[in-house]
Amino acid sequence: GWAERGGGNAVGHGNSVPRFHVTWGTGPGVLEPFVLRVREAQKRGLVEFRFRHRVNEIVRTGDTVTGVRGDVLEASSVERGHKSSRAVAGAFEFSAQAVIVASGGIGGNHELVRRNWPERLGAPPKRMITGVPDHVDGRMLAITEAAGGRIINRDRMWHYVEGIKNWAPIWTEHAIRILPGPSSLWLDARGKRLPVPLYPGFDTLATLSH
Repeated sequence: GWAERGGGNAVGHGNSVPRFHVTWGTGPGVLEPFVLRVREAQKRGLVEFRFRHRVNEIVRTGDTVTGVRGDVLEASSVERGHKSSRAVAGAFEFSAQAVIVASGGIGGNHELVRRNWPERLGAPPKRMITGVPDHVDGRMLAITEAAGGRIINRDRMWHYVEGIKNWAPIWTEHAIRILPGPSSLWLDARGKRLPVPLYPGFDTLATLSH
């Protein structure tokens, strides 16, 4: 099959490119060229990492964004993915010629997900599980908007329907996605078989709508 191809069948319009990618056992190799370049830039003094710095405000001078300010959180030794302390240990402010916000999505904030839920899908689910860690909370969206940033496509969310609760959770309401084998039987909550082409890994948005 065509993973996340969409369009219904082989002659349908489909997506411009397949929307699914699993690099079995090679994920670190995909990232390595980018990591090496950033680490090299760090050695040359072109990049600084400031971990545990939480932005609370995008600073403006007149109509121009000139930096960010926020809290320095206390040091944490929790493993990756676990919820870490949000206790404040200090403050910071950085000046910059340009500010790029790359803060991830909103999947760890169910309240925000419900607030932005697409009208075409009806009421949001009463119970949700979470495929991302707690820090993926969308807090930078409101902070960016307060500084004059324009937020678009709020309702364009991507929710996998084939998720189940992790038996050994790392983050809050930790969900894991089922990667089905060939010729799997896919049923809805009422035990009825899902119609074509709502197969796992094929057209997630259509399955979510169903």
